[in-house]
Amino acid sequence: MSWILPRSLIMTAALGAAACDRLASERAAPVPASAAASEEVPDLRPHAGETYADFVAAAGVRYTPDSMGIPAADRARLWRGMATATPGELLTGGGAEALVFKGCSDQGCADGFAIVAIDVATGAAFAGVRDVGGADVLAPNERIEALLRLNSPTRSWEDPETAQP
Repeated sequence: MSWILPRSLIMTAALGAAACDRLASERAAPVPASAAASEEVPDLRPHAGETYADFVAAAGVRYTPDSMGIPAADRARLWRGMATATPGELLTGGGAEALVFKGCSDQGCADGFAIVAIDVATGAAFAGVRDVGGADVLAPNERIEALLRLNSPTRSWEDPETAQP
């Protein structure tokens, strides 16, 4: 009987050591270069001052309404809202920073308003539109929406006062 207890302790210790070796080798394994490169976020700050249309045509293809997975009807709403766009600007606050593109319809911000904001640290995007169809978030991102609300006098992402061209 006394040989069972020491034998089980030896087996437990051996299994524990094997598990530690396996964990250490998994943590030390290098990340493939292609995976690391795909997670890199390009520096978006130099695009401040460009319009949204110029940005997506030149460098921001992954931030087009198509690339963000926005449905066709809502893509049209976003483009209409960006008809008269202001140059992009960097907004910061609450530990976040975003490149923000704001626009209004041809008839003015009372008839249509759109916003596309991109987190400069993660590359994640937020898009929203306010028009006759209502105020809708088309590409949600809680962090960026919180930043937009923080920089709005009415604490609302769709506040037209923050988007006057």
